[in-house]
Amino acid sequence: MPRYSPRVTREEFLATQFPGLASWIRATAAAGVGSRVHERDGVIAQVSPSAPDASLFNSVTYRDAGALRTALPELESIYAEDGVRAWTVWAHESDAEASALLREAGHALDSSPEGMGCALDELIAPDGVNELEYTETPAVEDLQLVLAEGYGFPLELSRRVTADVPAGPSTLVAVAYLEGRPACTAQVTIAGEDAGVYAVATVPDARGRGLARRLQYALLERAGASGARTTTLQASQMGRGVYAALGYHSFGPMNMWERRAPAD
Repeated sequence: MPRYSPRVTREEFLATQFPGLASWIRATAAAGVGSRVHERDGVIAQVSPSAPDASLFNSVTYRDAGALRTALPELESIYAEDGVRAWTVWAHESDAEASALLREAGHALDSSPEGMGCALDELIAPDGVNELEYTETPAVEDLQLVLAEGYGFPLELSRRVTADVPAGPSTLVAVAYLEGRPACTAQVTIAGEDAGVYAVATVPDARGRGLARRLQYALLERAGASGARTTTLQASQMGRGVYAALGYHSFGPMNMWERRAPAD
């Protein structure tokens, strides 16, 4: 039996996903080289020709399956015209209509991050938050380095997709340091009353020291002071334990349905 019932319901979690992912897509696209946002009624997509094989940076979110059905042919044309070979649509496992639609359109299930969330006042404060060395105005070079090493992709790709630090009144980005070197990053993007957590990464030799938990908690305290009431995220297998320790509950997979052009 669970210790307690989550104060954020599954329905509330699902309601945050379209506006939250849309806000993250806008912030991420604004920071990338040549990236742009394509919007139509109920569908928002990041188009990043400088990262043509990285589907994460060519992400799509949608309001409902009907809007997605209408937009898919146009999205396919736009990505092809811009030379993007891999793009992905985020869909919760409960949306059977969208899942079937994407499968029929040639998308394949690429990964299934766990959808997680909680009320901000449910968060469990980790030890050592006040001792954490971090900045909310990081140098872009430090951010690029941590993202590349933390996610295991080339530094040149990191420089293209994060040419600037994502910014805006609803976006918080921080880098934490370990022994004076950049070691961890996290981004919080506020949409309505929800603080979405994205781009959490720790360089391999700094893992296991609680940097991500402390940095995320510090940013969420700031988000709460700005009016956020809840926090949601999509957790990798590696990150699930970190988020559970902070007080997050699971609400089922946020599947990533990838469309990838066949290799020449």
